[in-house]
Amino acid sequence: MRRTVLIVPELVGLPGGDSFLRQSLPSLSSLTEQGDLSKVSPIPNIETPEALFLGMRSEEAQMRQGPLTISALNADPPERSTHFHLSVLSFEDGTVTEPQFELLPAESALVSENATRLNTKVLTFVKGAGKDHGLVWEGRGDMATYNPKGFAREPMKSKLPEGDADVILRKYIDDSINLFSEMEFNLRRVDEGLPPINLLWPWGHGVRHSVPNLALRRGGPTMVESGSMRLAGLTRLAGYRHADRNLLGNGVRTNLKGLAQRILSSESTVAVVEAAAELRSQSMWEELEWFVPELDRELIKPLLESTMHEPSRFTFIAPGRGLGLSVTLGKQPGTNVIPFDERALEERVLPTRDLWQLVEYGLTTPA
Repeated sequence: MRRTVLIVPELVGLPGGDSFLRQSLPSLSSLTEQGDLSKVSPIPNIETPEALFLGMRSEEAQMRQGPLTISALNADPPERSTHFHLSVLSFEDGTVTEPQFELLPAESALVSENATRLNTKVLTFVKGAGKDHGLVWEGRGDMATYNPKGFAREPMKSKLPEGDADVILRKYIDDSINLFSEMEFNLRRVDEGLPPINLLWPWGHGVRHSVPNLALRRGGPTMVESGSMRLAGLTRLAGYRHADRNLLGNGVRTNLKGLAQRILSSESTVAVVEAAAELRSQSMWEELEWFVPELDRELIKPLLESTMHEPSRFTFIAPGRGLGLSVTLGKQPGTNVIPFDERALEERVLPTRDLWQLVEYGLTTPA
C-alpha cells in the first residue's frame, strides 16, 4: 500500500485575508470532497519544528542547527563533540556580510579544498556545498555563537563566539580570513568590485541527541523529499532516507512533475514543498497565484489519480502561520462539502489535529 504525506506550509492564509485557494483547483477540490478534512494546529515555537514533519512529537527530537547540518553531510563525529554549521561569508573593513549570491562551482571547490588546511587536533572541517558546510569541535562547553542570516556589514567584533572554545573559534575565523583573502580568486573579485569570499563562520553550535528510529517504529523505510538541510539531517538520524535536496528546486522553480514521479515510485513518502512559504515571505503574490494551480495540476492530480488504481493513503497537509488545513484520503471516500480554503478555518464542525499526528496517521498502513 502506498502511503504519501504531502506538506505545503503556508499554502493557507489567514481567515478574511486574500486567498489563493479560491480559484479553479479541480484536483484539490476532488480530494477534499472525498477525504477527511480537518484543521491543523499552529506549529509551536520549538527548536526543531522539522520533527513534526516526520510525525514525531515535539519533545522527541530537538536539536540545534549544527548537529542537523553535520548529520545532513553524512558525518558521524566522536560522541563527545560539538557540531557547528559553517557559513561562507564576506569580510571587509572590519565588517561581516552574508553574501546574497550563489558561489560558482569553481569557487565552492576552492573553499572546500582549502578549508581543510585550517583543521587542527580538535577542529575538523566537514565538506558541504556552496556556502554551507560543517565544523566539529572535539570538546563540549557553554558558548554563544551568532546566526549570520541577514548580516549586512555587521561589526565582526560584536558577533564573535563567546564562552568556552572562544579562543580556538576566534583563531579559526581569523585564520580563514588570512587564508582566503590572499587567494587569487578573491584578489580578482575585489579588483572587479565584488565582495570577497573570505570568511568561514561557525554558528548554531550543539550536540547530537538520540532520536526515535522511525523505520523501526513504523515497520519500514520512508523516503523524505525536501530542500531543507535541517530536515535532511534529522531524517538521517531518525532512520529514514532523504532524497537529493537539489532535485526539488525552490519557489516557482520547484520541480513538481519530477516530485510526482518520484513519489509514485516509492511505497512511503513524506514530501515537504516550501514554495508557498517562500513566495509569501517575499510578497510574490502573482507568482503564488500562478503556483497554486501548478501544484494542483502537476502534483496533486497524479497522486490523486494513482489512488484509483492501487491501495493508497494520501494525506495533504497545509500548515499555516496560525491554523492550517489537512485532508486524508483512505479506504472509504467521504462526502465532504466544506472547501479547502480559508473559509474552513472558521468551521466549528471540523476537528483540529496536531501536525505530527496527521503525519503519523498518514504513514501508518491500515490494519
